[in-house]
Amino acid sequence: MLKTLSAVNTLLGTILALVVVGLLGAASWIGYRSYHADKIALDEAEAKLAAQDERIADLVADVEAKQRRIAQLGLALKLLKVDHRVAHLDVVDQKGSAAGGDLLTAVRFVEVDDEGKPLEEPRLFQIDGDMVYVESWVVKFGDEYVEMGDPLRSTSLCLFRRLFGETQQPSQGFPLDPVGSRPAGYQGGGKASEMEKQIWAKFWEYANDPAMAEEAGVRAAHGEAPFQKLVRGKRYKILLRSSGGLTFQPEDLPPDAAGKGSEPL
Repeated sequence: MLKTLSAVNTLLGTILALVVVGLLGAASWIGYRSYHADKIALDEAEAKLAAQDERIADLVADVEAKQRRIAQLGLALKLLKVDHRVAHLDVVDQKGSAAGGDLLTAVRFVEVDDEGKPLEEPRLFQIDGDMVYVESWVVKFGDEYVEMGDPLRSTSLCLFRRLFGETQQPSQGFPLDPVGSRPAGYQGGGKASEMEKQIWAKFWEYANDPAMAEEAGVRAAHGEAPFQKLVRGKRYKILLRSSGGLTFQPEDLPPDAAGKGSEPL
């Protein structure tokens, strides 16, 4: 009987020990799983954060690149719209009338720099009527040259050919810049380059030879003859847009310029 009880106690002790070991093992396993689950979750969270940081950095870089591009495009657009003063046309006297058919207008033409300072001696012309045409040869370069500020091709070029009234034949107009010469507006920029010499000397070849024009970066080469109705006491600034042609901008003739270099009709 005692042996039986002893065996039972031993068995129970063994079972209890096994139960305890099992519980400890289960607890250890649960702890292990919990620890690693937390670590895995933490690693995953850190990986997500790193990916988000990388994405944010990419987005910031992309935004900065786009902002730089927008600024570049804004500057390029501004450069394309820059107007350069190239000449002044002053109405110094008028007499007669359009109704009487004897209207005469005296105008003073002078090429100027961007500050409006004369680059030559003013020239005085008399035209019939009050409508004047200013004929010129204009060379326009590709927009990319204007945008990058190319030394020669950052603005259109203009050679004034002649000035005439509406009752005159253009061929009988008053000559301005001699054909093939370097216009006064470009003589202050140092020695003319070979390309510039070629442009002035072979204008109509550039105008009619697309391959030749493309090689030189010329977008267009053609004649222009904008015209303006003249009012006594007005100055007409002749402007050349960087990427375009000629325009007139009227203003009152400055008092100190009213009688300068002029004779009454």
